[in-house]
Amino acid sequence: MAEGIMCYFSTVILFFIVISFINTEKICPGYGFVKFSENCTSTCSTSNDHCSNGTKCCQRLTEPCGFHCIKPKDDVKKSGDCPQLQANNPFWFLCDGHYCDVDSDCQGMAKCCTNICRSKICVMPNSSK
Repeated sequence: MAEGIMCYFSTVILFFIVISFINTEKICPGYGFVKFSENCTSTCSTSNDHCSNGTKCCQRLTEPCGFHCIKPKDDVKKSGDCPQLQANNPFWFLCDGHYCDVDSDCQGMAKCCTNICRSKICVMPNSSK
């Protein structure tokens, strides 16, 4: 009987893990403050995203630049909240960098947060309550 209960709970846990990945928001990779080439061509439009096979219409910096259907990043949130301001962290004031798009781009427990310049940086979160 204990084996049946363990099997049931294992199935329920697996179900919730699968559902959490299915329902995660899909995020296009970002590039920070860069000037895109003027000779770009696009094969899709973000206002009319008709991409298939789990891809999303995102802007690419590398050739071929422009908007193309690419595999987006899953926005799986790590625990904790982004801090307001960390005066002792120089990255908090970095206005020309782009270090992450989603929490999973950051190592360990660090989260991908927006700094005062709207750049994305990896910082340690406030602990969850």
